[in-house]
Amino acid sequence: MNFLFNGLNLYLSFLNYLRAKDRVIASNIANAETPFYKKLKVELIQIDNELPLKKTNPHHISNQSSTPFSYQILQENNSLIGEDKNNVNVEEELAQLEKVALKYESTLKFINGKFNALELIIKSGGQ
Repeated sequence: MNFLFNGLNLYLSFLNYLRAKDRVIASNIANAETPFYKKLKVELIQIDNELPLKKTNPHHISNQSSTPFSYQILQENNSLIGEDKNNVNVEEELAQLEKVALKYESTLKFINGKFNALELIIKSGGQ
């Protein structure tokens, strides 16, 4: 039965990454008027081991990351700075927030479609 949910970890990891982006953007918007605030950004971490090692025993350690979308939160210091030494552009942050919301919604719809297909298969009884 595990084969039915193999790809789910990938999508859940992507949703966690998008949730982190959403929170960082919301924090940036909330601090748009805070003097000396430097905006934060979320960047994906490149995972070098792209090809999985063959495992001949279930106890072998995998070289694949358990979370395919690993990320880090960084402070952005090299963007334009206003008079109050704050580098948050609210319009830009709102546009980024909308992009994240669309990606999140699309991913949820895709996952929902997978479960609907699985439900249809179960209800049909394999006929």
